[in-house]
Amino acid sequence: MGKSLLYILSFVFSASLLFTSCKNDDEDNSEYANWQARNEAFFESIRTLALDSIRQAKNQYGIAWTSQCNWRTFLCYSLDSTITNKATDSIYVHIIKRGTGSGCPLGTDSCRLYYRGYLIPSANHPEGYIFYHSGQSSLFDKVFDHKTSVPSLMRPSTSIKGFGTALQNMHIGDLWKIYIPYTIGYGATQSNAIPAYSTLIFEVELCAYYRSGANVPAWN
Repeated sequence: MGKSLLYILSFVFSASLLFTSCKNDDEDNSEYANWQARNEAFFESIRTLALDSIRQAKNQYGIAWTSQCNWRTFLCYSLDSTITNKATDSIYVHIIKRGTGSGCPLGTDSCRLYYRGYLIPSANHPEGYIFYHSGQSSLFDKVFDHKTSVPSLMRPSTSIKGFGTALQNMHIGDLWKIYIPYTIGYGATQSNAIPAYSTLIFEVELCAYYRSGANVPAWN
């Protein structure tokens, strides 16, 4: 084998090692490296905080605990509450503002709502990448500005299960921060800009809802 051929093979081998090394470094340093583990840890921390807060409120206030605690947990609407369910079968909610409505939407109702959806904090998005929002701006004050924003229209039954579960427990005027595990979100499949295994965080304000078959008026 000639020296020229040996030189070429040596160069190709070295280049391949360099490419592999760079590729691995990129993967390790990517925005979503260890994404499943990071999301599972984040959701568990929220779950622990919520359950601890609820437990302390119940111990201190008894049956009046709901007026003293802003955390709630709701089992996914499609699951059976009479059997043992996993920790990731429920959503966890922090109440930002309490509404005055008396009833809640049904799965087939049409709901008017302001909302923002985002991911857990990451390197390039320390407050979480915003993947959906109602209105023309993703800023919180703009999304939930009743004077300038128009609420979106959607049904709980056609939303992801975690989101639909939240809507069916909200009252008009409620503004919630909702934490949804990937198991009742988009699961192990990427959905547009949302990576697989993503915990979903939503801020949602329910403005109105209309029973199935009712006329849905234009929003003024």
